[in-house]
Amino acid sequence: MNLKEHLLDKISKALEQLEIPENIIEKLQDYIEDEISETEFLSLLPRLDFNAFSYDDVEEVVGAYKAINSYRESKYLKKYIDILFSLGEVSAIKIITKAQYVLYDYTLNEYMKAGIEKYIVLALYLEHITFDYARLNKRNFKIIYDICRESPKDVVKAAKFAGENSRMVLYSVYCSSTDIEKDSIYDDFLSSIECSFVDSIDRLYDKKLPSSVTSPVKEFLKGNIDKIEEEILDKIKVHKYDIYIFKILALFSTLNLDKSPVLKRIMQFLSEVDYKNTLDFAYDNIKKVDSIEIYKAFGISLKYYINWYVKKFIGSNDLKYVLKNKYEEDKEAFEEAIKISEGYVRSELIKFMLNTSKRQKYIKELCYDCINIFTKTFSSREISLEKINEIQEFLCSEKSILKIENTIKETDFGEDFPWGVMDDLIGILYLLPKGEDISLSVYERTIVLLGALGYQGVIRRLACNYENGKVKYVKEKFDTIFNLFEKYGLAVEMQMKTIDNMINYYDCTVEEIDALKAVLEKLIDKSSMEVIKNIKSLSVEGRCVFLDHAFIIKEEDSIKQIIDMFGDASKRVRERFVKLFIGKLEFINLIIEKLKSKKKSEREVCVNILSEWLMDEKTKGETKDRIKETLSEVLKTEKNDKLKKALLDVLSLEKKFKTNEIKDVEITKKLVKENKSNSLSWLELDSLSKVRLKGKEEFCENDYLKALIICYSSLKEIGVSYEGNNLSQKLNKIDLQIFANQVFDIWFSKGAEAKKRWVLSFSSVYGGNEIVSKLEKCINEWSKNSRGAIASEAVKALAINGSNEALLIVDGISRKFKFKQVKKAGQEALKIAAKALNISVEELSDRVVPTLGFDKRGERIFDYGIRRFAVRLMEDLTLQVYDENEKKLKALPSPGKRDDETKAKEAYAEYKMFKKQLKTVKTVQTNRLDLALSTERKWLRDEWINLFVENPIMHSFAIGLVWGVYKESKLLDTFRYMEDGTFNTKDEDEFEILENHSIGLVHPLELNNEDLELWKQQLSDYEIIQPIRQLEREVFQVNEEEKGKEYIERFGGKIINGLSLSGKIMNYGWSRGSILDAGVYYEFYAEDDKLNIGAELKFEGLGVGYENENTTIYTLRFYKANTVKRGSYVYDEIKKANVIKPEEVPSRYFSEILYQVSNAVASSNVVDDNWKKKSGIKF
Repeated sequence: MNLKEHLLDKISKALEQLEIPENIIEKLQDYIEDEISETEFLSLLPRLDFNAFSYDDVEEVVGAYKAINSYRESKYLKKYIDILFSLGEVSAIKIITKAQYVLYDYTLNEYMKAGIEKYIVLALYLEHITFDYARLNKRNFKIIYDICRESPKDVVKAAKFAGENSRMVLYSVYCSSTDIEKDSIYDDFLSSIECSFVDSIDRLYDKKLPSSVTSPVKEFLKGNIDKIEEEILDKIKVHKYDIYIFKILALFSTLNLDKSPVLKRIMQFLSEVDYKNTLDFAYDNIKKVDSIEIYKAFGISLKYYINWYVKKFIGSNDLKYVLKNKYEEDKEAFEEAIKISEGYVRSELIKFMLNTSKRQKYIKELCYDCINIFTKTFSSREISLEKINEIQEFLCSEKSILKIENTIKETDFGEDFPWGVMDDLIGILYLLPKGEDISLSVYERTIVLLGALGYQGVIRRLACNYENGKVKYVKEKFDTIFNLFEKYGLAVEMQMKTIDNMINYYDCTVEEIDALKAVLEKLIDKSSMEVIKNIKSLSVEGRCVFLDHAFIIKEEDSIKQIIDMFGDASKRVRERFVKLFIGKLEFINLIIEKLKSKKKSEREVCVNILSEWLMDEKTKGETKDRIKETLSEVLKTEKNDKLKKALLDVLSLEKKFKTNEIKDVEITKKLVKENKSNSLSWLELDSLSKVRLKGKEEFCENDYLKALIICYSSLKEIGVSYEGNNLSQKLNKIDLQIFANQVFDIWFSKGAEAKKRWVLSFSSVYGGNEIVSKLEKCINEWSKNSRGAIASEAVKALAINGSNEALLIVDGISRKFKFKQVKKAGQEALKIAAKALNISVEELSDRVVPTLGFDKRGERIFDYGIRRFAVRLMEDLTLQVYDENEKKLKALPSPGKRDDETKAKEAYAEYKMFKKQLKTVKTVQTNRLDLALSTERKWLRDEWINLFVENPIMHSFAIGLVWGVYKESKLLDTFRYMEDGTFNTKDEDEFEILENHSIGLVHPLELNNEDLELWKQQLSDYEIIQPIRQLEREVFQVNEEEKGKEYIERFGGKIINGLSLSGKIMNYGWSRGSILDAGVYYEFYAEDDKLNIGAELKFEGLGVGYENENTTIYTLRFYKANTVKRGSYVYDEIKKANVIKPEEVPSRYFSEILYQVSNAVASSNVVDDNWKKKSGIKF
């Protein structure tokens, strides 16, 4: 299907969704191809209101517009917009804005270039812009102005389709346009604006004002009376106006202010109602406000203008000049402006007055304003008047801070000041120190009060400088502030709380904490015991920072107090304790004494500290022996599973330690007694299968099973319970497997609650092979249904199952899994397992490839008693079944009456499981070998023989592949492993692998054409089908056009379904790029840490969860790995300095990346030739 056929199909489906009669749709192609006239076709269409449709009702209609617009097909764009406009007139804008939220000038010009009538473009845009409050300003009227100047007839035509508000927008722009002839159209339009705006006064207040109020206003606007009485204005001001209508009136009255006395009076009226909004909306249409004196043009009072100007242009270079000018123009109006001003605007105006003869008056005003900020804020937070008075007394008298400390501690004064109020207070504080004694006292007391309240915001801003747009915290400024705290006797606890709040603020930096260092050290030096006593009341971050500084003090009493905090609820703080005590062996007696604590968390910190000391090379002789002996003694009495494991790990006593020192019966009673076993009532244990004792027919008691379950339900993380394992040793393994699977099934049937995820550990450890397939299925299902967290836990559980098959599945997940969170869990689980065995992850993956019971000949016997069957593995990894007479069977037969019932049943069940396992092994190993070819994986000779020769399953893979012998990564020769166990060259000569060489899969890039063809011929002669695409693998090389360039463009413009693209490319191990606005992402990427190279595929964009839409491929680029930050709302891109040009990329990596992308976009059969323009990329 070519692009035009694709677009025609899209439009047809859109009309079908709108239920347009079939006989009309049949004429669509003739209309598109100009076989019938537009008038003839469009006249057949019915009339619709698109406002009445939901998105689902018009999904195909929107989709067709998206497709046409994205492919920039002008002819189809004109035809389709004409269809939409004929159907729904201006309501057609609803379809367009469902596809693209905003219509920019660029889009509108494209419409007109495509041949869409100007009046249609204008009518649609008016409907769009008029009701977009945020974009309703002169900057977005350019296209309207252009059409007004160029084609007045189209303006008149568009007005017929526009609603009341849209018409007023159009008329206002038209009348304000330069070069417009002031003819009858102009006069009619201006008159309509005046009448409509005067009538809008009722709608401005939603018709809630009586005519006795609105009538005088309208009379004033018409010019019949000179002014509106204050009494009338007061009545109006108590009512809330409609901000949208207010904006329409202010904005568009401004446009034609000089042409209409009515519009000027409207501005005067609006400024009396709300001068700030009036001037704000007017400013959107007028530049250089100060030079044109708009307050005079509008007839607005100077006091209002001054207030508005300061707020609008605070921080501008010419503010001081303008204020000086207005002060000299009218001093009385300037002071009137101060009276009606608030917050930082008031401070800015008062700052100007401090250089006049009225300095003392305004210093007092500032002091009052400062106190009033606290009063207003606390009143709004419903603090009692009595307590507010206490705060006021402290600020404006000699009252000690000690007098109000209890009030502050006992009262919830709320969080820090809001940003706006903070700005107001800072504006005042910047001015106060410049005053006399009274202002200096209020300044200091305000700072101290902020410290007492823990309000860090103002303090942080007073302690910094702004240099080149960046914040720099100044040590000396912090010192000055905290010296004030000391001067006024502010409690250490309150000072600590303020520092804590600073440290925990979202934008606190390391530099800020460094600037606070001297303050912290001084506070601790003067009040060490009090500081340590109050650390526990701080946040986690605060506790860590204070502990770092407090630990410098080595007095025994201080250290004892710190040790008493070992039971801290935060893991991070407990880890900080361990870090602080590293190398501090002088405190060994205190730590050993603390080991006697009844609190597990305190004992754990002590154990971790002693462990660190034990592993420290500096710890020697008697001290080392003492630590070892202490830990060994603790191990004998320790009850906590996790702590016991930590002790076992550090002492390396796993095999020697015997938990049999405590009898199983005692353990059972103790566990059941100490834990609320009724929390297991949901399991209904009595209904589950009984479990026999090992080697007996006697069933164990329910309490024993409860105790075993409790061992796992008490685990905080996925893992094996040592105590539980000891209990399980006394149970029948098969019975326990059945029981564990039943526990899992019940948990799963009840919704698989995350808080009961311990079931994953319990069932995986004891559930045998049966649980493996269940967990694998659940991992896939949970991942697809937004339960990534529990799926990740299930992956970790699989890794502790103990079977090679389970590890094989985890290995597969770690390499290729669609969901990154789960894939990462698989990688972590494998790393932990590999670390425990002191081998690499790849070596572990090799080790866990199972034989599935096959002997070296690839045969496995299934015994039914009287009958025995041989199942043989073929070279293509299929199975063939033979009976004892070597008769080939279609499949393993079901057990018969003559067979041994038990043996036959077990053998048949094993066979069914075995077939599933073989399928898993085949999938995982195929993916592993494909990845090995892609990433140049090498094996030492003995490793290769052990994996590919000794293992019958991998043997079947090996004989279908061509291998290379390498020395120092250089290919020396190639060979094939034969069915008879020998090695052959391409010329079919015998080959010997030397011991010091490595072996890897040969890539077609490494072979010349002659050798490649010889190998292909040999495989063909032996009728061998390769298990992965090796010799027939498509090879990609850098072409001449790509050399020296940044982008690979050979896939550009391909249009492909998003689901197809994401599914295929993520199967190769690629990941989504950053998720940005509206949940959309615009690239896939893959990185190779070994090569330090990444690849990024850029495309049009896909929404998470909405990938089933078409997208256009843009470019492929290579870059240095790990140089781009990615995540939710992370806007980072490849920097020029990190780009790797195509010819600099290793040839195999280049070929493999393009091979993967090529396969991912292979289903595309439509190309957008305009993709470069659409992409926005600068080539």
